Amino acid sequence: MDFSALIMQIDNILWATPLIILTFGLALIYCIAIKFGNVTNIKLQWKLLTKGESSEEGLSAFETFCSVAAYRVAVGNIGGVMVAIMYGGPGAVIWMIITALVTSAIAFAENSLGQLYKVRMDGQYRGGPYFYMEHGIPFKPLGKIFAVLFALCASIGVPFLVTGPSANNIAMAMENSFGAPHWIVGLIIAVLLFMVISGGVRRIAKFSTIIVPFMTIGYLIITIIVLITHASNIGPTLAMMFSSAFGGVHAIFGGMLGAAFSYYGVKRAVNSSGSGFGETPPSAAAAETPHPANQGLVNAFSVYIDVAVCACSGIMALVTDCFNVLNADGTTFKYIGAGSAQMQAQADSMTAGVVWVQEAANTALPVIGGIIIAIALTCFAYSTCIAYYYEGESGLAYLTRKANDKTRKTLIWGVRIIMPIFFFIWSNVTASTAWAISEIMFAIMSWLNLIALIFLLPNVKKIYDDFFQQLKAGIEVPYFNPKKLGIKNVDLWMDINKDLIAEGKAEAVYNEK
Repeated sequence: MDFSALIMQIDNILWATPLIILTFGLALIYCIAIKFGNVTNIKLQWKLLTKGESSEEGLSAFETFCSVAAYRVAVGNIGGVMVAIMYGGPGAVIWMIITALVTSAIAFAENSLGQLYKVRMDGQYRGGPYFYMEHGIPFKPLGKIFAVLFALCASIGVPFLVTGPSANNIAMAMENSFGAPHWIVGLIIAVLLFMVISGGVRRIAKFSTIIVPFMTIGYLIITIIVLITHASNIGPTLAMMFSSAFGGVHAIFGGMLGAAFSYYGVKRAVNSSGSGFGETPPSAAAAETPHPANQGLVNAFSVYIDVAVCACSGIMALVTDCFNVLNADGTTFKYIGAGSAQMQAQADSMTAGVVWVQEAANTALPVIGGIIIAIALTCFAYSTCIAYYYEGESGLAYLTRKANDKTRKTLIWGVRIIMPIFFFIWSNVTASTAWAISEIMFAIMSWLNLIALIFLLPNVKKIYDDFFQQLKAGIEVPYFNPKKLGIKNVDLWMDINKDLIAEGKAEAVYNEK
């Protein structure tokens, strides 16, 4: 067995049915626990997103929102959706959207916990799954083991290994549109990557606030243009998607419910949004906020951007007939699209990725459409890799928290230098290997993080209920007092909100109970 085949086999083992059940099942439990507040408070989420100021130690809610959105909107929203369609049929897009909305409850949980268990370090707030694993899991030895393992994955696996799909898809898109060699594209983007990550979290946040709105709006515009030029296909395409998603009677895709949901819909949705991976809590922890639920709600809202971009990618490929679908045997094709001559070439090479969306855009805007998608993908992937760097830095900060500042900063600079080198290497390997290695790392992180979230469900519910009880009691800006809720190992909050706690504005909330 060669290396690529071994990697694919490990990937399939880790992303088998148990992880799918754990992810979707726990997300549903969290939805019930927080009363579906992850999807019923859009107006409040928007208000929290647009309010709040930064400080010397923390970022604003909008800055951290954009940093988190940079994680979520990535190559998985384009290339990953195409992989889901190839293996799971058109209905996989529907299940990706449903799963993303449901798992936003996990996004609320892990980002609230990132805030809850944050610490002050190096003149800024730092947090992440390793902190809430160590200090939140009631079985201390287990919590410590989980924390160290997760921090190792975050500090080594994420910045060095997980960037593979981003690097590879950028190179593939640029080659398809401009004929640029992979190594030149990889080198240019690697240099640009270093220029941003060398400035640390504040430069990353400032960059994210510029690129995230720009790239998302631009992608929506190109989707609208494609839909207008293929308006007559929209109805039949939607019927095909829902038939495939729910086991309808479509002549070709009607029997693909299992593939659409069980593996490719859920797996690709989770890989796209990152909910459950524990990717976003480090960025969430960097925010300046009076209550952990603030950032939990704000960052759960970022899933809507992920859903929008996934839907755009899927509908563009499907409505233009620029997609292929494999048979259950995984070696022959059930369907090969006729929207572009490239689809046969893609089938011959067993490839699914950004090229499908480029060809879809080209049907509406010849040549220019593919170029726009290549640029959009580059923005998505580039911003995600920048976010991946911060996740690596935060994990390393946890592992070296007892070291002196000079040692920690030296190691962090090591990551800043080595990560762009790995990015360049990944831009020159096969797409399937890059995706599989990335997914293996995320699967390991998911297992650790989701098990931790089982233990921490009571604390998440306390945070959620406390926040909304204060709003109901007329407190315009809820603040967090951990002693009132009996949550331990979060003493930093007594200092953050010391003035508000001293005033005792929230006392009435608890006295009325």
